[in-house]
Amino acid sequence: MKKVSIEGYVEFDANILKDWIENGVNYVKIVNLNLSGSIEAFELIPNSEIPETGDLIHHILSEDIEDLLETMEKVKFLVHEIYLEEDEEETE
Repeated sequence: MKKVSIEGYVEFDANILKDWIENGVNYVKIVNLNLSGSIEAFELIPNSEIPETGDLIHHILSEDIEDLLETMEKVKFLVHEIYLEEDEEETE
């Protein structure tokens, strides 16, 4: 399977989920990135509780978030590096 690469983003995985839970993230907003091409991509934004039209908010411990860890060929769930850096700074 081809790995999707979008500058500034990394694919959501179990390590990110674990770090977010350990760092007190309660909610995750899912935003469609509206990319052109055959891949549909969504950005995951931690602790964002203000939904905009069409955005979804899920509790970090919900099954919906765990489902995002499943590998899908045409759909990718991405996290911008800025949200990873914030988590690393909080643990230092």
